[in-house]
Amino acid sequence: MKRCLVLIWLSLALVVSSSCAQQAVYEKHQHYFFGTFDTIITLIGYTQSEEEFETYASLAQSEMTRYHEIFDQYNAYEGVDNLYKLNQSAPGGYTHAEPELIDLLLKVRDWQTLYSTGTNPAMGSVLRLWHNARTDTSYVPDEQSLAAAAEHTNYADVLIDENAGTVLYADPGLQLDLGAVAKGYAAQKVADKLREAGLSSFILNAGGNVICGDAPRDGRAQWTVAVEDVDGVSTRLKLGLKNRSIVTSGDYQRYYELNGQRYHHLIDPATLYPAAHMRSVSVIHPNSGLADFLSTAAFVLPYEDSRALIESVPEAEASWLFADGSEAFTDGFLDLMELVK
Repeated sequence: MKRCLVLIWLSLALVVSSSCAQQAVYEKHQHYFFGTFDTIITLIGYTQSEEEFETYASLAQSEMTRYHEIFDQYNAYEGVDNLYKLNQSAPGGYTHAEPELIDLLLKVRDWQTLYSTGTNPAMGSVLRLWHNARTDTSYVPDEQSLAAAAEHTNYADVLIDENAGTVLYADPGLQLDLGAVAKGYAAQKVADKLREAGLSSFILNAGGNVICGDAPRDGRAQWTVAVEDVDGVSTRLKLGLKNRSIVTSGDYQRYYELNGQRYHHLIDPATLYPAAHMRSVSVIHPNSGLADFLSTAAFVLPYEDSRALIESVPEAEASWLFADGSEAFTDGFLDLMELVK
């Protein structure tokens, strides 16, 4: 009799458990915020309540704000040993830096060794000349000034003491600029934090640095991600993604025009002028920080070298758009485009 009662109880428990599982309903929610990394950040996710989603949204916003302060090279923040502080103090001696800042500097060093020096954070002195010119819009930096600045762009001169958490610029004229990698790195860290907190089905868009989590909980097998065209408005192509990121580097995002010539922000280390090999490159990889690094490196290289770079990186895929409107794709990128046809 007791055995029968136990079996009946277990059966009821399974029915109740199955009923509860069937009643779990996930709804789509979204949150926007501005003020970090000079762009709009969007989080879309599926949760069982709006209150639950708002907890994740608040986490994403606070974390992205923290990373913005760490990687800001123009402003100081109380209690934050950020990039601005490094550029001010590290030329004169070892300077304490936030752990995340040191982590990114070390990652970039590894990526340069493994893949490419086309993305060089030590280009800060050169990039500052171009930043000032874009702000003014009435002139182009002269070759002599660019060449003088380029004398101070050796990333090996950034000395890092991991144990002490400090950084020294061995070249006092060196300045760091992490604009090519910081946003992708930060977005990946925030996405990882969201997963740890319990949000698995989401898409995080940090101004074109897009990270997709697990598939949306609406029956679709993947998220549909659009890559904008060079007009900055229309869509050039669409892909189906999950548990991957996509980052696009292009000449249409930050630029100015002078005497009929466009001068964009992606500077070729070989020429010290805006790279002229293509209009845009979109890179897919599970790690948004590496995708950000690769998209810049791939953009400043000639196409043959650019493609060889992408094909040398496990799990990386890419598309290229050229000045004449023609395109090129890795096979894996084409496969992801097929998913949304």
